[in-house]
Amino acid sequence: MSKSPRQNVTYLRSTPAPGLRSVLVPIDLTPASDRVLGRLTRLPLADGAKVTLLHVLPAGLLLLEERKAAKDAQKALADEAKHLRTKLPKGIQVETRVSLGSAAKEISQTAAALKADLIVMGRGSGRTLREAFVGSTAERVVRQAKRPVLVVRQPPRDLYSRPAVALDLDPVASEVIRVLFRVLPAPRPKIDVIHAFDIPYKGLVYPSLSEDLAQERKDEHRRSAGAELTKLLLAALAKANIRPEAAPAFKPHVQYGSARLVVEKTIRRLDSDLLVLGTHGHSGAAYMFLGTVAGDLLRAARCDVLVVPPAPRGSKK
Repeated sequence: MSKSPRQNVTYLRSTPAPGLRSVLVPIDLTPASDRVLGRLTRLPLADGAKVTLLHVLPAGLLLLEERKAAKDAQKALADEAKHLRTKLPKGIQVETRVSLGSAAKEISQTAAALKADLIVMGRGSGRTLREAFVGSTAERVVRQAKRPVLVVRQPPRDLYSRPAVALDLDPVASEVIRVLFRVLPAPRPKIDVIHAFDIPYKGLVYPSLSEDLAQERKDEHRRSAGAELTKLLLAALAKANIRPEAAPAFKPHVQYGSARLVVEKTIRRLDSDLLVLGTHGHSGAAYMFLGTVAGDLLRAARCDVLVVPPAPRGSKK
């Protein structure tokens, strides 16, 4: 929707979304780390923000091997940090850390200790037998960290210019939009909003239900979902203290079908460079992530993916 109809919502004085204050960047020190660091330099960081580069050594190393690996990792991280400082605005702090253990666990615990606004990482190859069963490190971090995670898949060429956000008609949308605005610097590009809907009992066959009536029912659901999506976006903007006239243009894509197929086909057709997804729940959803639409899309999407968990209970962000 390019222009939103006015609703009875209350706005505080509109202020720009704050820049990211603390960003955790886990890197494996392979050439793929370059795209992660390259994307980091294109994110809107707050004045005086802190960027933490983290490398996790695998558990099971002999003591001598561990010491040598830690020394090598510390040197490599120091070199990366020195180069990164030349690419970031002055005043941005860059620190390095090396830890030992399970990568997902160490990343999640470090993010919690730092109160990171965002974790920026690569997904990895996804080709090992372990990843086939328990997911990539990025997927496990999404399950455990309960913080926004930006998974970088593509080499960054510029700021995100074709973002797409997949929304359900639920309150999680407000947090998804809030985090998206923190990742997209102003002026923000048009944002494609994708919503998939289904029709209850569509599989039942009624002799008196003609194809025309079935299509009419589908069109009615599409209109209803579109109207609800508009209300949801307006509420999300109000919660973020952004007036509709100051917001970027939203273009809705309300389509019939399964969420995974609709979203995957739409972002390919639009050639989206960023897909934003929300997860559900504060406990069970984290562990069920691999079986969710968000988990499927994180594996299937060719573009970068920003996964946003629900806001912590009692949060006043």
